[in-house]
Amino acid sequence: MAQVCEVEAALAKAIANYIYPPQTNGTLVSVLGFDVKICRGWPQETELGNDVMSAPGTGWITVNQKPDSATNKTRYRRNWFEKGNDTPFGLTVLTANTGNAVTFQGTAARNGVAGVVINDVAYPAAVKTGDSATLIAQTIAAKVNNVGEAALSCSDTTLTVASSDTIYGKAAETVEIYRELSRTEQGFSISIFAPSIEMRDTIEQAVTSALLEQKLPDIDKNELGYLRFSSRELVDTNLNANLYRLDLVWKTEIAWTESAQSAPVLWPVGIVNSAWAFGVAGTETPAALPPLGAIRFDAWYDMNNTIDQQCADALSDPEWYYRLPGNSAVNSTGSVSWPTATQASIDAEIALAVSCGLSFWAFDSYDKDNTLSLALSLYLSSSEKNGLQFCMIGQSSNWSDQNSSDGYSDILKRDIALMARSEYMTVMGERPLYFVLDASSEQLAELPGGLNTAITFVRDSVSDAIGVTPYIVYLSGAALADYNNTSAAQAAGADAAGAYCTPRLSGAPQPYSALVHAAESDWADRAATGFPMIPTAMTGWDQRPLVERPQEFYPLSSALTDNNYYEDASAPDIANHIMNMARFLQSSSASPASVGLIYAWNEFAEGGWLAPTYSADGPVTDRILAVGSAITDATRESVFPDLPFIT
Repeated sequence: MAQVCEVEAALAKAIANYIYPPQTNGTLVSVLGFDVKICRGWPQETELGNDVMSAPGTGWITVNQKPDSATNKTRYRRNWFEKGNDTPFGLTVLTANTGNAVTFQGTAARNGVAGVVINDVAYPAAVKTGDSATLIAQTIAAKVNNVGEAALSCSDTTLTVASSDTIYGKAAETVEIYRELSRTEQGFSISIFAPSIEMRDTIEQAVTSALLEQKLPDIDKNELGYLRFSSRELVDTNLNANLYRLDLVWKTEIAWTESAQSAPVLWPVGIVNSAWAFGVAGTETPAALPPLGAIRFDAWYDMNNTIDQQCADALSDPEWYYRLPGNSAVNSTGSVSWPTATQASIDAEIALAVSCGLSFWAFDSYDKDNTLSLALSLYLSSSEKNGLQFCMIGQSSNWSDQNSSDGYSDILKRDIALMARSEYMTVMGERPLYFVLDASSEQLAELPGGLNTAITFVRDSVSDAIGVTPYIVYLSGAALADYNNTSAAQAAGADAAGAYCTPRLSGAPQPYSALVHAAESDWADRAATGFPMIPTAMTGWDQRPLVERPQEFYPLSSALTDNNYYEDASAPDIANHIMNMARFLQSSSASPASVGLIYAWNEFAEGGWLAPTYSADGPVTDRILAVGSAITDATRESVFPDLPFIT
């Protein structure tokens, strides 16, 4: 990666090469007609004074980093790119017309891979710069004959198999790849010191000609942008006799990159290492990225619903406009609203969720006639939901109905019926995934037989309908360190435990990194219990709008103040946290269902969201873009990982 000191040196070199172009006789002559000293850093005061006072005088050019000029310009995804190379590999392979011999020719100009495929089994060998065709042929022959699955003879650069066998060969260079990790715009001061204004003007013209729109020497073109002139700053004072100073400020973007060597994959079959093989049965492959789903709280789809109205009121202060749904409207009086959801608007959300890399939505469960269920209904009727499944978050507090013959509500029975749908999310042998929210004993008082009996009712009803039992995850509203719901989950007959959200408030504002720590500590704590768990990643937590404008639907503790919140997260930090959850699922046996939950898709009032949010310039989708990019990259790496090459 390019360092600031390297850029300073390159700037000085570019100016020096212009003023003192190389001569065939090795001497250096200034094209300006007078001498100029060029260096990094600052001139020694006595030396500078002597130079400007002597006749005809010597000018100075110094190169320094401009203080306080660094600006973060990171904006590229961390995708790998191939560095071009115009030099031929130098090694080629010819296959005989008979199909039972290959001949290697030439000498390797770079590192690479060469090998043969005999009877559909590949035998690769590493190639180093300078390896001859003879050496490569012998290396491959030794590898084949040591395995003993085929007989291969070697004569100089030709490899031959029996007439009943087939052979072909390939060779290719190792590809150098790179990716950009971060990018900074940095200013550099080119300071000119001269004994006269005329000499200063001449030096200025030379510096400008040397640098304007030029690439700097000795620095990778992928790590440095073009130089751009930024400002001209006179630093003359009447106390400096015979000294005229001018600072020319130039800016450039410096990229920090990472590079690696990637061996080419040349054959459709062959053993690469103990875990990876192409076209060979019985070998392991890396696990795919686990499915990740986001919680939906759908009070944002019908302003006639009193819950929507309460949410709008909570976010009606201009301080919170940025947390409104992306399709909101703010009128001239400052009141906010949003349109009633349509099939088209939910189809658009589905497309965004798919682009975000989500595998499913987890819908909070309400009565089907309540418009809090409108988004779910439009999801179910959508013809655009391929690739995005759904599941339900049952609220045990609304499961009882004393007017029902069996004591259970239509809300619970609707959840049960939905589990038979083809787009319902399943785990562990096609078992429907069903989250159940914890509830107080008062809320469960009228539930026939208690929570355990209700969950048994759910299991039996689903099993009778589709032949498998649901995978039930018991969710609390707190981190395990604050409330251990594992025992309650076991007592209720759930298959696993987890949390809807995991904030750990301290009475003072905390950075998003503290919320990440709380969530990821919760995963570890739950894994340590030995009871199956589902991890939850947090996109944010900030209930200040509800503290400042209390709403009936959101009863909060009187002890909660507007100092109890986490600062807003950046989109890349959210993406990193979600990727940490994916890696946790891949590496831990504590979550056999291997799915991750994200709080949340649209909990705007509580401060957790991925969905587009409001701005006067149009919906803000930075979180969707960042998470989608991270999931796409991680999915690609799980399918095409970085493989060590065995020689």
